[in-house]
Amino acid sequence: MESELFGYAPHAFTGASAKGKVGLVELADGGTLFLDEIGEMAPGLQAKLLDVLENKRFIQVGGSEMKHVDIRIVAATNANLEKLVSEKKFRSDLYWRINTINIEIPALRERREDILPLTAYFLKKYNKKYGKDIDFSPKSMAILIAYDWPGNIRQLKNLIERTVLLSTSGPVAPKELPEFMIEGTAMAEETYKESYDYILESVGKQLIRESYKKHRNMKKVAEDLDISHSKAFRLVSEYCKDLMKK
Repeated sequence: MESELFGYAPHAFTGASAKGKVGLVELADGGTLFLDEIGEMAPGLQAKLLDVLENKRFIQVGGSEMKHVDIRIVAATNANLEKLVSEKKFRSDLYWRINTINIEIPALRERREDILPLTAYFLKKYNKKYGKDIDFSPKSMAILIAYDWPGNIRQLKNLIERTVLLSTSGPVAPKELPEFMIEGTAMAEETYKESYDYILESVGKQLIRESYKKHRNMKKVAEDLDISHSKAFRLVSEYCKDLMKK
């Protein structure tokens, strides 16, 4: 990992290239380097990264020349870094250095209104990839919204790809979903019916407003969303009153 980030000098170690290698830190000079799962970074690498952030310098693996860079670091993690700092598993000085602007992205179960548009996006992607035309029934969609998604968006993405691959026709019924999701189906259907209807309406409203903001024309909104002109007129009149006054 150190050689990937900071590169290495020629013949730095057994199997190393005779020409050496430029690391990601040097390649990002003048730009941005994204580090995912930074909470898993080894202590030695943490110290070296801190030096880059504090002093804009580093030395390649096996090298002796001090190199200088000017980069911005964007880091992400699923770990609780404050807890790791208290357990002395993550350097406190590095934590405070990278914590200039902290953006917390809630788990998917805490923003269920995103499940429907994400599902639509992944369905479109994988239907196109595999030449299918698969979708979910309303009851199946209610279960997707009710499920807690411990694997977040990656799990949703993988489920939809698996569903598109294995299904021969749509809409996908609840019995075709994985067994662990089917458990509690009755509860999901009753408990989340209101949420599901609300999410459908919210997403539809957002699509109408975005299309009208872009086109400012009923006919083009109808074409953009593949709906009739009369339906476009009714929905724009209902959802875009404030925009029509501008």
